[in-house]
Amino acid sequence: MVKVALGVILLGLVVLVWWWLQLPRTPEGLYRVRCAACHELPDMCAHPAAMRMQIVQVMRTIQHADEVIDDAEALAISRYVREDLVCR
Repeated sequence: MVKVALGVILLGLVVLVWWWLQLPRTPEGLYRVRCAACHELPDMCAHPAAMRMQIVQVMRTIQHADEVIDDAEALAISRYVREDLVCR
C-alpha cells in the first residue's frame, strides 16, 4: 500500500514538473501562448508600435482577455509588442 501511495505521489510530482516546464518564460512566449489561447495571432507589425500596446489593452478590457492574461503578463506582452517585436 505504501509503494502505491509513493508511486501516486511521484507521478503527481512528475506531472507538476512537466506542467511547470511548459509555462511561457519570456514576454514573447507570453504573447504567443496567452494571446493564441483565444484567437489567431494578428500581424502586429502592420500597426505602429504605439498602437500595439493599445491593442493589448483593448483585448483585455473589451474582449475579456483579462480572464486569460493578468496585469503583470499584460505589461510584459505590451512591452514586447511595442519595443522588442522584430518586424520584417
